[in-house]
Amino acid sequence: MFNQNVLIVKEDHHDIFDDSLNIQLLNIGYRKDQLFTRLASACKKKPDPGYEVILFVTENMEDASTTILKINTCFPEIPIIIVTSTISEQQILPAGADDWLLKSWTDPILLKKTILLSINRKKNTHNYLNIFRENPSPMYIYEKDTYRFMEVNMAALKQYGYARTEFIQLTAEDIRPETELGAFYKINSELPPEYSNAGIWQHKRKNGELFYVHVFTHQIMFGNRNCKLVMAIDIDSSVKSEQAVKEKAREIENILESITDGFFTVNKQWEFTYINKEFERILKHTREELLGKNLWDAFPEVIDLDFYTQYHKAMNENISVHFEEYNPVISRWLSVNAYPTDTGLAIYFIDNTDQKSYQQKIESQNRQFKEIAWVQAHQIRGPVSNLLGLVELFNIKQPNDPGNLELLARVKHTAIQMDESIQEIVYLTRKLES
Repeated sequence: MFNQNVLIVKEDHHDIFDDSLNIQLLNIGYRKDQLFTRLASACKKKPDPGYEVILFVTENMEDASTTILKINTCFPEIPIIIVTSTISEQQILPAGADDWLLKSWTDPILLKKTILLSINRKKNTHNYLNIFRENPSPMYIYEKDTYRFMEVNMAALKQYGYARTEFIQLTAEDIRPETELGAFYKINSELPPEYSNAGIWQHKRKNGELFYVHVFTHQIMFGNRNCKLVMAIDIDSSVKSEQAVKEKAREIENILESITDGFFTVNKQWEFTYINKEFERILKHTREELLGKNLWDAFPEVIDLDFYTQYHKAMNENISVHFEEYNPVISRWLSVNAYPTDTGLAIYFIDNTDQKSYQQKIESQNRQFKEIAWVQAHQIRGPVSNLLGLVELFNIKQPNDPGNLELLARVKHTAIQMDESIQEIVYLTRKLES
């Protein structure tokens, strides 16, 4: 019935020559050459031990967890039955063990039944465990109430940087930063027992490095305990890339918020997608009022102005445009630059009303300068020429010449004309200064 060997492992202080258990094994069908006895300290992994079951003899199962874990690590595919002298009602089967017996219960019938059940259970469990252990996704099992790890696969060991013997001695608390423990306790108790997406968390490697994982859980029974099966996918690079993009977006937004230009963007449906605070100040509308709304629905009074024409030109022809236009809504002149983007338009504008007024003032002054220049060039030049001509006709040698009187009258008339022109120039100059 039993075709393979049995390994009996005893704690170092036990009598290795006590063969009471060996006798019971012989009674259920094992041969003497199939029974091997080792002390726990001498138990080492062998390539092909040929064991079908391991019996670990201990006085107190509560103190045997470390030794059981060591044996299980050496022989993970072989069922381990604990044969103990005492056990408490609250005793939990140590991780790695498959069953237990009191020494007083090792009669042939019960011993034989326990061994056969453990071998069959281990075979079935081993098939499932192979799927679990060889799964490329990092997975582990922990007891829901104590958070103690019960099992872990190779992908998870590689991800967290532990050896299996190290990891199994930890709890689910040990792979998390302290800042997330409160949230972990809460979700551990609140998640439904079926398959659940537990979201994105920070976990901790053996070297202390924190990284992001996406966690999926399912409540299972494992080793007769209520446990959680967890798959924790490393998404650290994608989360940090997303964070970098968000940080860059925040930097750009800070720049756009700090510039002195009004700035906004619209999509191809002319809906507002971004508005900075200078836009709000100049146009006296908040972003809460406008975001998501259509530009032309929000400002229908500018449809007949150059804003409509120029924005459509930039959008339709995929070119940048610059123009100035008076906005009747705010009674201000705006200087506008609109640039096409992949999603619509980016538009910068400044209030150049003061500059426009100054420019109009300069243009008005220039017109007055031209008027003064015209007065100087035409209204003064004629009388001056007449005056010079009359002076030439004056009879200096004969002052009493009757012709001189006529010349003096004409000189006086010309002087009056010059005085009028000079007064006009003075008036225009004072008007210009004011």
